[in-house]
Amino acid sequence: MAKVIVADENEGRRSLLANTLEREGFEITRAGTLRQAEGTALAVMPEVVLFDSEWKNGDAIDASQRLMSDPEFAFKCRIVILSRNTSQEYLVGAAQAGVAEVMGKPIDMSALIEQLNRHTRKQFVPPPADVNVGGGKGGSFDVSMTMGDSTWALPMLKGLVGPEKIDSGFIDEILGQMGEEGLEVNEELDPSTMSAMLRLALNKLVGEADGTGLMAPPGGPAGQPTSQAPSFGDIQRSESLGKGKPGLESMNQGFKSSMEDILEAQAQGLAKEVEDAMDDILSETPDFVAIHHEATMTPIDPEVLQMTRLTTEFVSDLLWNLGQPGAVSDITLMTQVEDAAQMLKDVLEALPAAEEEE
Repeated sequence: MAKVIVADENEGRRSLLANTLEREGFEITRAGTLRQAEGTALAVMPEVVLFDSEWKNGDAIDASQRLMSDPEFAFKCRIVILSRNTSQEYLVGAAQAGVAEVMGKPIDMSALIEQLNRHTRKQFVPPPADVNVGGGKGGSFDVSMTMGDSTWALPMLKGLVGPEKIDSGFIDEILGQMGEEGLEVNEELDPSTMSAMLRLALNKLVGEADGTGLMAPPGGPAGQPTSQAPSFGDIQRSESLGKGKPGLESMNQGFKSSMEDILEAQAQGLAKEVEDAMDDILSETPDFVAIHHEATMTPIDPEVLQMTRLTTEFVSDLLWNLGQPGAVSDITLMTQVEDAAQMLKDVLEALPAAEEEE
């Protein structure tokens, strides 16, 4: 079941939208403030955060930018904003903040449900505006590719596994970082041989993903072996990486320990962020409740109260009849009828019980 956060400070509008989406099979979490929406989103990592654009305190685009600055959220989640403002300036600002889509009000409920299903399935949806967020030379990508298609990453990977990226200096830098972290490093390891082995291993993985089985570094034709990298047979026939010592085993243990430390540090960082976010949510103080005494209360005529109950019961019965299957064909109107009927039911339960006539 796809998780969606509905963030809107208007309680009635928030309940109407949340109830409708729940009937469509979404798992809904409600948020009445931007801070609550941000903290909840980072804690539960929903498929979609659905923001209303109108807030008395804060801005939906600013909140979106803060959420998208979290790498895990940006990788797993999408943000959709419902806005009356659909100007080009607003759409560009939303796109720069990482918002996946801006839908104009009034909202067509059928269209909203369809788009939410596309977002939860991680299908491609055109961004609010075309913006260059790379800050570099720019570029283009094929919008027909989906998240399940890994071929879009191959050009980038091919540019990272060449000899100009993975060389002796790169290996020396890695070994230096391992030494700074207190990991045992064999100083007799040959950086050039290690860089060649690492480059061959990555080339093999990328070549298999590309379907060619071989891949030359940038600047050379695909399928042709590079002259700067020895073959696996040459490495196996040469002396050991540690020159007679268990260098390869030491290197493997060092990389494994370093990776575990990095993952552990990232996990602790995420846990700390979640704890801080939940502390902010749980520390929110409720609104003050005014306790009225009899002197400050306005009496209600019993006949007016009885007329209110009879009118509410009549309208409630009418709305429940309209809510029967087939009575109303428009899905948006049907949703409003159902929610109005539920509200009237709540009003009837809140009214004092009618006195029985003797």
